Amino acid sequence: MIFFYRFFAALALLVFSVLYIGLIVSVIIGISGSVLRTIGLTQIEIIFPPDISLPAYLSIPIMFVFTTILLIISKYVKQIIRFLLLPFQSS
Repeated sequence: MIFFYRFFAALALLVFSVLYIGLIVSVIIGISGSVLRTIGLTQIEIIFPPDISLPAYLSIPIMFVFTTILLIISKYVKQIIRFLLLPFQSS
């Protein structure tokens, strides 16, 4: 029975590890993109669904809100990863 638990924990560990890495990379790309947009890079645009373009001076505060949400989610994903590592620790 412990074999199946470890097997499914290993699969879930893989999925949550990729999710955690993706969230951290998204935070880094989001913050750097908003800073570049504020500096004056015109190729980066932030557009909300009904074709509302965000002004350049608001890109850093709005992106910090989104990256804060992503960091909170990544904190809980890291707790899930720690929980999934429990069956693999020697007792």
